[in-house]
Amino acid sequence: MRYDYSTRLRDDVSSLVRTAVKTAGIVNVTLVAERIRVRNLTENVALEDVEYLVLQAALLLGAALEFDTLSNWPALSESGVADGEEPAISTPAFSQLASMQ
Repeated sequence: MRYDYSTRLRDDVSSLVRTAVKTAGIVNVTLVAERIRVRNLTENVALEDVEYLVLQAALLLGAALEFDTLSNWPALSESGVADGEEPAISTPAFSQLASMQ
């Protein structure tokens, strides 16, 4: 992990995290970090390092956090489930559960 991040990168982290909190009330750590990483490609910073900075900034603001993979976010419907896919966590049908004896 690097510790010598530019002022611009740190300003982007602070600004985009505050914007996410104001507009959505929740910070999607992975999505915000990827936007910051792309805006600062010349710095060659790993996504994981930017995610850590975003996480720190969001925690300082007391923001709600969301961790969603980048592969899921473009095609998500309003329910948060990608079109044509089953939700990652579903409610089991109780008739299918084995009895615990």
